[in-house]
Amino acid sequence: MATPRDRGRPAADLPPPDARMPPLALVAGVLGLVGALPPAFLAVIAVALGGLSADAGPDPWAYLLLAAPLVQVFGAVWLLARRSWLLLVLAVVPVAVLAGAVVWAATGTEDAGNPALPLLLLVAPVLAAVLAATPRVRRWVAARPRRTR
Repeated sequence: MATPRDRGRPAADLPPPDARMPPLALVAGVLGLVGALPPAFLAVIAVALGGLSADAGPDPWAYLLLAAPLVQVFGAVWLLARRSWLLLVLAVVPVAVLAGAVVWAATGTEDAGNPALPLLLLVAPVLAAVLAATPRVRRWVAARPRRTR
């Protein structure tokens, strides 16, 4: 019979957790890295066209353009390194704000074209976030070996 002190401990006869990376984690990490390419390209174009400084001073949205792909790449690397799944999920927020701003700005002009095209910025990051938030990937990250001192 288990004593109250032993309830929090795993049973000795259970096999150790599987250390292999689940395929969903690998796909989520790759999609996170690939999904950072369009916002990074957009940020490079904006900076090349002088988007960090306007006539009235610095444009704050340009810093979001620079930060969004960096946070997403960092989140994908942390997922692949088995450190955190939540960072990749939260990294979709700046990319979603960026895509929303692009769609909003595009619909305000007469020659906007198709406003659904900028939403392609969201396909890979949202898919990466959904895959990273699956229970199998979360359990894999949570079961990573901890360093002992």
